[in-house]
Amino acid sequence: MVSQIDPRSLLDSIYRSAVDFAIITFDKRGKVTTWNAGAEHITGFQAEEMIGEFADDMFTPEDRAAHVPSKEFLVALTTGRAADYRWHLRKNGTRFWADGVMTPILDERNIHIGFVKIMRDVTEQKMAEADMHKLVNFDVLTGLVNRFSFDLRLKELIAMARRSGQLLIMQSIDLDRFKEINDTLGHEAGDVLLKHVAQRMRQAVRDTDIIARLGGDEFIVLQPNMSSPEAGGELAGKLIETISRPYYIEGHEVMISCSIGIAICPDDADDPAQLMKRSDLALYRAKNESRGGFHYFTKGLDAAVHRKNQLLALLREAQQRKDFRLEYQPQVNCITGKPISVEALLRFNNPTLANQPLEEVIQLAVESGVMPDISIWVLQQACQQLRQWQAMGLDELKISVNVCTRDLMNVRIPQLIENILQETGVDAVDLEIELTENHALQLGDPGFQNMDQLRQRGITLVLDDFGQGYSALNCLRKLPINKVKLDQLFIRDIPHDEPSCTMVESLIRVANALNLEVVAEGVETPEQADFLCSCKCSAMQGFFYSPARPADEIGKWLMNGRKTLQYAQHGNKQHSN
Repeated sequence: MVSQIDPRSLLDSIYRSAVDFAIITFDKRGKVTTWNAGAEHITGFQAEEMIGEFADDMFTPEDRAAHVPSKEFLVALTTGRAADYRWHLRKNGTRFWADGVMTPILDERNIHIGFVKIMRDVTEQKMAEADMHKLVNFDVLTGLVNRFSFDLRLKELIAMARRSGQLLIMQSIDLDRFKEINDTLGHEAGDVLLKHVAQRMRQAVRDTDIIARLGGDEFIVLQPNMSSPEAGGELAGKLIETISRPYYIEGHEVMISCSIGIAICPDDADDPAQLMKRSDLALYRAKNESRGGFHYFTKGLDAAVHRKNQLLALLREAQQRKDFRLEYQPQVNCITGKPISVEALLRFNNPTLANQPLEEVIQLAVESGVMPDISIWVLQQACQQLRQWQAMGLDELKISVNVCTRDLMNVRIPQLIENILQETGVDAVDLEIELTENHALQLGDPGFQNMDQLRQRGITLVLDDFGQGYSALNCLRKLPINKVKLDQLFIRDIPHDEPSCTMVESLIRVANALNLEVVAEGVETPEQADFLCSCKCSAMQGFFYSPARPADEIGKWLMNGRKTLQYAQHGNKQHSN
């Protein structure tokens, strides 16, 4: 026979034993009448401290200021139930997340006599949910919005822009040469830098703006509810300035800049994919024209992208078919007038590629990854041609080949060049490698090490376009070079323009002081040649001697019809064919 349990006794046992649930009763005024073991366990307040008092102390200061405790009683009384899911306070001042419900207590006559509140501590569950939300929606490294959350917010903000008539400004941001930081200081330092950049970006934008990290060093800022497109440029300038200030990481001062592309919704696009595409186009233009700046999207960029895709398709086809050729331009010794070297210059056979600026096609080849294959072909063809000329009796002739920055950063380039020299039978001392000044300081340690290996092998290293950039003297200090080529912009106005003459004399004097040979490019007149020789220039190259021509024509010129500069002992100068 089952024994009968007194309901009141059972209720009392449950009340005392339910330590995972706070069960609290209040009188009609809201003062505590009972406080169970669970309430003591969860809040840290003892029953004797709470009975006869209001329970406001377990609410946060902001909830007390908003009169949440009294509102809870009112809602329970008027609707029959008041549920809450909010932060509460323990006696020691720490916060816990509670899930609770309050209901009125009615006696047997259905008369209101008080309230009962039952709640539980769900802090761990809430923190787990928050961690999951953060993991799903935020970048782990920087704490910025991640790609998943960004895509959702972008759709919402575009829809809001359509409804409100206000502008949504998108800024695509890319850190310039971030890879060099990783390569020189390591990936941990790179991660620290990304965190600092993210923090500076937060300080620069409004609270309503959204910053996302899409991966690597790619960021996006969304500016909703803007009235003017100019606001994008104002923020871009601010971001560029704040990001470009020095960072101090692991004892190193680190400098980095950023480039920004700006697109406007709905002016440029009102579709997420199109808006992203157009801000990327603007970013590409900013990086291509001048790093550390920003550009707005324009309709002309669309046409430029189609043109770029067409050129890229033609370039890849040319690379597969080896549909290019070399032309050659000689350099002559300033004293003897004899040819000492020939520069190999790449030319494209495809008419569309041939009609584009060569620098633009080369840059596209570098960006698309086809340049290394083209560079190897150029080296092979140039060395084979030199060997033929040497077999014709031009034993002292050298060949000069242009190599791009990425080629020189390839750890395999010294061995690839060595293989070509062995295959063609060309001596290393007869090969010259040219690198433009503007690209030289982008090499970093791997490139510098490769240059050292090539120089030790006997290959001549040439700094092209010398004097064109701000880094000329720094290049001379850092790079293991043998020779410099004066940029033709300096040569154009000599000897009639005094500032140009002074600049050329100074550059030649500096190079000579460092035991570097000097080659002047773009020499077109006898007067220019005479002036350069008087300045102790080593060699000259330009139309005055010969334009770039196919190998057979230059071969004939080298053997039979070359111009020379002959200096008679009595000092008279004679220019002859």
